[in-house]
Amino acid sequence: MMKRTVSLIVALILLISLASCGAGSQPDNTTAPGTQPQFETITETAGEPETVSATKTLVVYFSQTGNTKPIAEFIAEQKNADIYEIKAANPYSAEDIEYSSDTRAYREQHDPSARPAIAGELPDLAGYDTVYLGYPIWHGEAPKIIHTFIESVDMSGKTVVPFCTSASSPVGSSADNLHPLAPDAVWKDGTRFAAGASDEEISAWLGE
Repeated sequence: MMKRTVSLIVALILLISLASCGAGSQPDNTTAPGTQPQFETITETAGEPETVSATKTLVVYFSQTGNTKPIAEFIAEQKNADIYEIKAANPYSAEDIEYSSDTRAYREQHDPSARPAIAGELPDLAGYDTVYLGYPIWHGEAPKIIHTFIESVDMSGKTVVPFCTSASSPVGSSADNLHPLAPDAVWKDGTRFAAGASDEEISAWLGE
């Protein structure tokens, strides 16, 4: 009888001890000094407007021999603009653009109805305010493929800034003759660059 009583008392003491330990222990959620808790940060994006590109300027250029291309690319870089290269669906050969009266370029430039086709998809100008339009001078004028481009897109309300590359011909009539193709655009005075124009020269023009 005495042994059974002692056993009961010991068992009771053990039960009381275990209950006390369980009540006093808490999960360890603390972080050691000098360390950061590890958790994933979730950024709430629901309801926020979509990010819209801030680009409002487009540089469009045609560069058969490569003289206009670096100028166009520099303008796009300086203006943080998008850029689009006009390419002929029927590419021009070196013989096609020779300065003589028996070449494809000569025939096109002297044909008021000539509109060489453009390869690929044309850009949508809806999101742009300003268009820089670059081209070489062929027989005193902008290549007829520039006419194709202007008549194939909507330039209404756009500010158009022409620039050309040539050895001597000014931008003058080449740009003026483009105005009737987009009468609802705002045409700015353009300029002529020689092949290999310096960055400083282009920057000075852009700053005007």
